[in-house]
Amino acid sequence: MTSAPIAQQRLLIDLQDLDSRLARLRHERKHLPVLSRIESVVERLKTNKRAAVRADAAVSEARTQATRSEDEVGQVVHRAAVLRERLHSGNSAARDLSAIQGEIDQLGQRQAALEEVQIAAMEALETAREEVERLSREESDIRIAGRELTAERDSEFARLDQEIDSLESRRADLAGSIEAVLLADYEAVRSSTGGLGAVALRGRSIEGGSLQISPQELARISAAPKDEVIHAEENDVIVVRMDV
Repeated sequence: MTSAPIAQQRLLIDLQDLDSRLARLRHERKHLPVLSRIESVVERLKTNKRAAVRADAAVSEARTQATRSEDEVGQVVHRAAVLRERLHSGNSAARDLSAIQGEIDQLGQRQAALEEVQIAAMEALETAREEVERLSREESDIRIAGRELTAERDSEFARLDQEIDSLESRRADLAGSIEAVLLADYEAVRSSTGGLGAVALRGRSIEGGSLQISPQELARISAAPKDEVIHAEENDVIVVRMDV
């Protein structure tokens, strides 16, 4: 059974207050709203990057199709030009002139159809390029937003870290003034409960809450020597008597 002067025990309440404040600050640091917003920006950037890869591929494919269409039109135009030269050269037999003219006419129709395909290919290429440019602008906007959020996060971190450092310094000073055995008892309890090491008892009520001590436990606590370190029966938390 641990014993310590009641004045020493009451220091545990101050220590618990610092520990509770530190826990809240660390929780706040870990769950800052800006952190989830940064995660959203990161996901937007990933989505943008995936879309940009697809858009680049679409540009490459559209460029290939546009080049192919241009080549096909060029080939038809060249063939038609050769035939017209033959037609007007006077070197072809009369029986061939009709066939040459027929092929020229067919090539004209073929050229018209290919030019429609070429126009569609060029439009597709332009659309693909516009998408690449749009995604590039979007990436720039996302990165700007990311930098702004990062600056906000760093500012919040700096504020919280300063508060945490200050409280940790005060805690270290306070813990250094508490008897080693009593401090070890408090730390052991706080570890087992996940953060609560000591509570203050005023009258029949736990300070800071509406929890009432049962008559049986109050009688046990009241009968204990003044310097005895009392642990609650339910959760082993140290109960510091503030009225004795």
